Formats: sequence, structure tokens, C-alpha cells
Amino acid sequence: MARRSSPRRALVAACIGNAVEWYDFALYGAFATILAITYFPSADRDANLLAAFAVFSTAFIFRPVGALLFGRLGDRSGRRQVLMLVIIVMSLATAGVGMLPGYAAIGLLAPVLLIVLRVAQGLSAGGEAAAASAFVVEYAPVHRRGWYGGWIWATLALGLAAATGTATLLAWWLPPATLEAWAWRLAFLAALPVGLIGLYLRLRLDETPRFRAVQRADAVAEWPLREALRAYPRQMLVGLALVAAASLTFNTSFIYLPNQLVAERGVPLSRALAGALLGLVVMVAAAPALGRLSDRVGRRPLLAAATIGLLGLTLPIHLLVRRGGPVGLPLGYLVLGAALGCFVLPSFLSELFPTRVRSSGLAITYGLGSALFGGTAPFVDTLLVQRTGNPLLPAYYATTVALLAAIGILLIGETAFQPLDADETRAEERRDGRPGMG
Repeated sequence: MARRSSPRRALVAACIGNAVEWYDFALYGAFATILAITYFPSADRDANLLAAFAVFSTAFIFRPVGALLFGRLGDRSGRRQVLMLVIIVMSLATAGVGMLPGYAAIGLLAPVLLIVLRVAQGLSAGGEAAAASAFVVEYAPVHRRGWYGGWIWATLALGLAAATGTATLLAWWLPPATLEAWAWRLAFLAALPVGLIGLYLRLRLDETPRFRAVQRADAVAEWPLREALRAYPRQMLVGLALVAAASLTFNTSFIYLPNQLVAERGVPLSRALAGALLGLVVMVAAAPALGRLSDRVGRRPLLAAATIGLLGLTLPIHLLVRRGGPVGLPLGYLVLGAALGCFVLPSFLSELFPTRVRSSGLAITYGLGSALFGGTAPFVDTLLVQRTGNPLLPAYYATTVALLAAIGILLIGETAFQPLDADETRAEERRDGRPGMG
């Protein structure tokens, strides 16, 4: 039992499952241009892409619903149970997209069922982000929460990179007609065997020691979300702003831009996706190291670097990528990947809430931030450009949200050097007559 409960084993299993989840979730965006012509009937390519991005947004709209469901379950029954359920839902929904006939075969039923499957993906993702972060950070040794959380952030990017890389390889290897006709489905069908691997690893995990301690103390929250909203409103607002900035930047840069390069500028899909893939690989490499650095210098300096970097670099990166050149496109994504690697969100957000409400606090923060800004980004960006003719409006939009996140960092204290349950520790110290930590 001790071997099964080791922090390193928990980290590896949670991270592999996390990568699987985000691979499944990101495939839709990687193949958006193909899904647009497969499931929507308009002869207008731009209208089809807009419709595909609208369906893309539905998953994010339902992420807060998944956050409410799975967040409460995580705080009532444990993180482990949520991690198992969400990977089952995600794998089945993703494979379902791979088996779904197109509009030419079943008519309007095709986009309707696509929406249903995308909603299921959104519900699952709403639980994954919070459960994986809480699980890993609660298992992390003292003074290594940033390092452990960095791996969750890295494997999120790894899952996105795997989806983008799969799409890139298929687009490079196969003729466009073959890819559009059926070969894209292979990437979605792979969700079943890969999901089974992730499920097997998660079945072998124990519940986190911190949550078990809450259960033993009979301190499980009856209504964890209500308690989190009442006791930690400032933490939720700051967390929401940071998630919004990161999620909006992700989906504008890695979903909207590659598809626009293909649809508007005629850039080959393989080149557009390869540039995005480079940015994700840089983030995967940087996130654990930067998480470890945050254990030494604090979370706020890294988050400040991330948001200030986005404030100054989003527009230049957007200009470089939109040109679609062989140098500018990968260079823009390389810089972006480094900036996103500084978002030490899994550890920072987990430290904002005590164990009894952590899953719910994280779930609603991730869910609302990504739903309101990240999930709607490709649709809103496309609509802004179509209505105004200004291709730089998506960059200005992302910069504005990054500014709100930077302001949010000023409103919250450092969390890296506090006990994981700082509020509870201070309460115990006051009851015992000991001085608090400030």
C-alpha cells in the first residue's frame, strides 16, 4: 500500500491521464477545418468554420456544469473517483466523434450528435482540470508543490501537442482528399485504447492523504461550492482572471490562428500545425522547470512574468504567425510557448483554497475562466474579424484580458511559502494560543 501511495507514483499516473484527457479534448480544434466541411452543409467555407468553432465553444460552455458536478463529487467523495469517471467519459465521447457519420450521410442529425459528444467532452474537461491539480498538489512533498504542479501544466500542453502532432503527421503523410474523407477519424478512434491505459493507471491510485485526513476528521464540506464562494471570493476572481488569460491565449493561438492560416491564407495545414506544435513542445519543456523555480522564488514572480509577457508580446506574436512564413511562424510560437510555461496555475490555484473546498474552488475557477473566455475565443475571434475586417482584433482582445490578469496578481498574496491549508493552520494556532503566520 505504501508503494501505491507514493507521491512520485501518484504524479506519474495523474500526469499520464491528464495528457490523455487533453489529447482527446484538443483533437476537435486540430481538425476544425475538416470537421467544418464534414458536418456542416453550407457551401461557404467561412460559414462552415464559424459553425465548427461554435460547436467547439459548447464544450467550454458546459465545462462549468462539469465543474459543479465533479467539483462537488471531488470534495464529497474524493479526487480519485473523479479522475476515473472523467477519463471514461472523455474517451467514449472522443471515439464517438471518430465514428459519427457526416452530414452527407445522416443530414442534420450529424451536427446535432456532434454537439452532444462535444458537450460530454466539456463536462469531462470541467472535472479533469480541477481534480488533477488538486490530486497532485495534495500528494506533493513540502516545498515541491510548484514542481509537481508544473508537471500537470506540462502534461496539459503535452496532450494538446499530441493532438496537434497527430494532426500534423496525418496532414503531411496523406493526400488532403484522403485525410478529409476518412483518415482524420483515426486520431479520434485512438482515444479508446489510450483512454484504457489512463484508466488502468488511475485505478491503481489511492486517495490523497490530505483528503483522507479531512474524512477522518469528519470535516468534509456539505456544500463545498457555497462555502468556497462565501469564504474565498477574492481568490476565485483572481484565479478566474488568470485562467481566462491563459485559456484565451491558448485557444486564440493554437486553435483559431492555425485554422485561419489554412482557411484565409492558404497555408498548408501541416505547416500551420507544425508551428503550433513547436510552441507546445517549448511549454512542455519549460513548465516543470519553471514550476520548480516558483518553489524557490514564489508563484507571483512567475505569474507576473507570464502576464507581462503576454501584454508585450501578444501583438508581435500574432503578426509573426499570421504571415505564415517559414521563420516567423515557428518563431512566434516558440516565444509564446516560453511565456505560457510561466503560468504556474495548478500549484497557485490549489494553494488558494483549503482541502475541504479545494476541488470545488478549482473546478469553478477553471470552468468559468475557460468557458467565458477560452472556449468562446475561436468563435469570437472569427466573428470580430469577419465583422470588422481587422485581423488584429483577436490580439487586442487577448492583450486586454492579460491586463486584467496582471492586475489580479497585485490583489493576492504569495502562496508558495504558506501551508497548503493555511487558513486551517492559523485557526488551529489561534485555538492553541500560538502566534499565526501572519
